Amino acid sequence: MGGCLEWQKLNVVVAGVVFLCVLIGCYFRMKILAYTDTFSPKVGGAEMVLHNLASSLTACQHDIHVLAPKARRQWLDDSSIYPVHRYGQPSSKLFLVRQTGFYLAWLQHRYRFDVLHCHAAYPQAYVGATLKRFFNIPMVVRPHGSDIVPGGRMRKNPRIEKRVCLALESADAIIAQGGYLRGVIEDLGIPQDKIVTINNGVNLADFVVSAKFPHPRPYILAIGNIIRRKGFDVLLKAFKGLEDKGVDLLIAGEGREMLHLKTMARELGVDQQVYFLGSVMGQEKIDLYKSALFFVCPSRKEPFANVILEALAAGLPVIASAVDGNVELVQHEKHGLLFPVEDDEALTVSLRRMINEQQLVADFRRAVPLFVRKFDWPVVAQHYLTLYKKVAQG
Repeated sequence: MGGCLEWQKLNVVVAGVVFLCVLIGCYFRMKILAYTDTFSPKVGGAEMVLHNLASSLTACQHDIHVLAPKARRQWLDDSSIYPVHRYGQPSSKLFLVRQTGFYLAWLQHRYRFDVLHCHAAYPQAYVGATLKRFFNIPMVVRPHGSDIVPGGRMRKNPRIEKRVCLALESADAIIAQGGYLRGVIEDLGIPQDKIVTINNGVNLADFVVSAKFPHPRPYILAIGNIIRRKGFDVLLKAFKGLEDKGVDLLIAGEGREMLHLKTMARELGVDQQVYFLGSVMGQEKIDLYKSALFFVCPSRKEPFANVILEALAAGLPVIASAVDGNVELVQHEKHGLLFPVEDDEALTVSLRRMINEQQLVADFRRAVPLFVRKFDWPVVAQHYLTLYKKVAQG
């Protein structure tokens, strides 16, 4: 009952924030061009961040246009409440990347945007720097994370790494999703006063209504791209270590490691308790979260996990690897547990605690609503607006 009251109070707060957004937007309407290298119909963390930001700003009566790559399959942008323009993706990340600048220039000439927001350090911010120079338009950059982290694909190429640094130096402001990425940006030589930390958001209102997910037994949940970086192999080993498997493990997502993980589950003898669901979206995904016992994020690297935010929005306690942005989203022994990265034995201990210590889980669930409300998109969007206004005013 207490948890229900917490969510009701939270909904009142959110409604108030949305009303203030609309009221303020009527007096300080801004025009923003968001330039990205990945968008719908692809669905992932970066894509959802931009979609939710654009939707929140539009709801607040601001004009935001999205410039995104052409979809490989047919996609109706008419379903969006904000305009989406499509460009042909350059065939190389190294050559001819500036050709999109002509489209940027045409859009700027037509709409006269107040701010250019590049959703990637490269090539978006690299190309956007030319537009900034010619049109004197303020430029904000939000790196995805994978485009700037040490050892990442972009920084392995010295020529591209140099372009990344030049692009960030050209920006009026750079957004870090959390403390970990802020440190990465600082290590690239960017002055601290140019970096603004704005966390990713989640739509709390989406998680208010749900139905029971149709799985016959209690289950632990993990969601993410099925790739090695996400650490699902560590989770399978840890799950194997549970003596009494009175619960199942459900893993949602798609990726190149799927066959390997299914083979691994069979070899570990847990294939009868582990279910690979593939891609789950929309209301089905919300139901999947809400019906779980708790959530696990075993990633080897994780700049700022949207799946953890979604789990918290669903009211779930979280077990996560103590790496990168995870330590900012999971407060150990307050609303979840952290374990050393790649340590499957430590993860087994955490799983066992969550399964067996009911009072611990109840305490964690009560702590979740208070922690997660600062990540609600109407709140997060206001941080973006504050930054946009600051750079627009010079």
